[in-house]
Amino acid sequence: MVTQAAPKPKIQPPPSHQAEDAVNAPQQLFLAWVPFQRRAVTMQSYFGYELHHISLRFKPKFLRPFEYVMKAWQSLWLMLHQRPEIIWVQMPPAPLLYLVFAYKLLVNPQVKLVADCHNATFRAPWIKFPAVVALLNRCDAVIVHNQMVALQAKELGISPTHTQVLLDRVQPLNCGEGLAELAQGLGLKTPWFLIPCSFNADEPIAEILEAARQAPDLTFVLTGNPARAQGRHDLSKATTNVKFPGFLPEGEFNTLVYNATAVVGLTKLDGIQLSVANEALGCDRPMVLAHTSLLQQLFPRGAVYVDPMDARDLVAGCRQAQAESDRLTTEVISLKAERAAQWFLSAAPIRQILFDQS
Repeated sequence: MVTQAAPKPKIQPPPSHQAEDAVNAPQQLFLAWVPFQRRAVTMQSYFGYELHHISLRFKPKFLRPFEYVMKAWQSLWLMLHQRPEIIWVQMPPAPLLYLVFAYKLLVNPQVKLVADCHNATFRAPWIKFPAVVALLNRCDAVIVHNQMVALQAKELGISPTHTQVLLDRVQPLNCGEGLAELAQGLGLKTPWFLIPCSFNADEPIAEILEAARQAPDLTFVLTGNPARAQGRHDLSKATTNVKFPGFLPEGEFNTLVYNATAVVGLTKLDGIQLSVANEALGCDRPMVLAHTSLLQQLFPRGAVYVDPMDARDLVAGCRQAQAESDRLTTEVISLKAERAAQWFLSAAPIRQILFDQS
């Protein structure tokens, strides 16, 4: 378990002309083929785009092509109806990139295209799709979430000249009400630890369940759709102190973040940024994070770092986060202010690239 802190960087606050809303911004459209993604929401007021989450999902995998056809039709209708000057796409999936380039070729050759690339963009299966690298190189901007992913993109052939690094933006969450009712419905007992999950292969779900078995006095709340665990993780061994509330409405999820003993973010892979850590910063909550080099670089204070593959280490980390809550909270508040200043300094050049000559 690692707890050392990195030196505190000196960062100047953003100039006043960079502060918040995009003034006289061109018409922009942001397309994300997911139910919800906080990164796109937090950037919206600064860049001034209209954001659309297109969340249609069929459970049977053999219907996935029809799902993409329907999402493509909705996206095309939005583009044709609004005629944006700039189109942002959240990557993956690759078919969305094909769609916006078809629009550019056939409808509006002057439109600017921005690919906001999540980590999975540069891993199979998406990076294996035909011409994905070539199309990314033809975008006006390719935005990646951290420097490690930028290096990975460069190795794959993505031109560094128009690749921009922009960390997830930290903002306070709009907190929902009704913690008592929510806690009662979930059977929460203090201390409890919030673990937002996608149930992807990189998440150490088995280790979390084993940690819960070893520490029956701790409660672990795993949000997200547990149906996604099928074929990847065995949830049948979960003990009674593990709660699966499912994919929650934003207000209920925010309430859990604000009131958790600590927020836990775990991954087996380095280079994964974990949006949950930014959500914890926004709510001034202590963190228990995987001890990857990237997470320790991005969140050098306010967290206890643990081996994600060691259930005993996870238990020890959660107990430490509970015992040192006051210190960790103070560090989180300090780190949040620094990250806000960093974000504006990184975002300003991107806005200049897009808005100049629009």
